[in-house]
Amino acid sequence: MSDFQHDIPDEYTDNAFDFGFTAADENELGSLLGQDAETTSVDEILDIQNKLAQIITMHSTCEGTTAVKVEYENLMKAKMLEVEKIVIPLLVNLRKNKNKDYLYWPGGQREAQCNLQVEKLLNITRAEL
Repeated sequence: MSDFQHDIPDEYTDNAFDFGFTAADENELGSLLGQDAETTSVDEILDIQNKLAQIITMHSTCEGTTAVKVEYENLMKAKMLEVEKIVIPLLVNLRKNKNKDYLYWPGGQREAQCNLQVEKLLNITRAEL
């Protein structure tokens, strides 16, 4: 078994922070407990209870917020997938014949197809959440 004192850096053992506890034997324990009870007032206990209630309320709010965030992220992923389904086919078709420098896309057909895709994109990006 290794010497645990040897493995602990001095900066950890020479720290002035004592964690707030005091070593006591059985005889001293009773007097120490009595001191703590005498110094804690009813107002301090009520203050702690109020703070605890606030923490519980904040925690509950955070849980609700997390659920809304997850739902929003799922909605955004679905919308991005819809956008992807519109844009990726265009890009794939544009790169099909890389050896040819020109694209033949008659104006009437091009206008109709572009208008259709623009309308689809606007329906996705401008829809109410």
